[in-house]
Amino acid sequence: MVRLQLPDPALRDTKYLASQERLVMMVRLHWAIMLPVLLQTLGAVMLALVVNILFAAQGIDTGPITTVLWYFALFMILRMLWKIADWHFDHLMITDKRLLKVSGIVFRKVQTMPLSKITDLTYNRDPLGRLLGYGEFVVESAGQDQALSKINFLPRPDRLYLTLVDMTFGGGPSPAGDD
Repeated sequence: MVRLQLPDPALRDTKYLASQERLVMMVRLHWAIMLPVLLQTLGAVMLALVVNILFAAQGIDTGPITTVLWYFALFMILRMLWKIADWHFDHLMITDKRLLKVSGIVFRKVQTMPLSKITDLTYNRDPLGRLLGYGEFVVESAGQDQALSKINFLPRPDRLYLTLVDMTFGGGPSPAGDD
């Protein structure tokens, strides 16, 4: 039996690390970031299905209407698959010197912020984030606005926060269990 295994893009992206840089933690954004796309796709498929069933039950010729709706549903399914692939390739890397966010499938984008430039780190969790296990970081730095000023949908945010605080400000406690 032939088994297809996709390469992990995170392993490939260690090439963005400097020669003296040590990777401390790497995470993919939380799966909850995909919920809006999933619900939109489900809504499009349900709309096409309901309209098709209702028109067929009443004996109405629905050729162009249902065709357009099914093409729209197919477009939404393909869009969802693209967003899932994009999510699979996006991740956040914390090194002993920098914070990196790598994203993109065709065109890779690498956003970095030196840990030495971070002056304040705010950690937020809304009720849905507490329930599903994700959080948000607001990173403030000395000087101008940075590319990584707001990072949403981070998994295991308690552990990430403690790790980042320890790396940035030093002397933090060891990571505890998730909230």
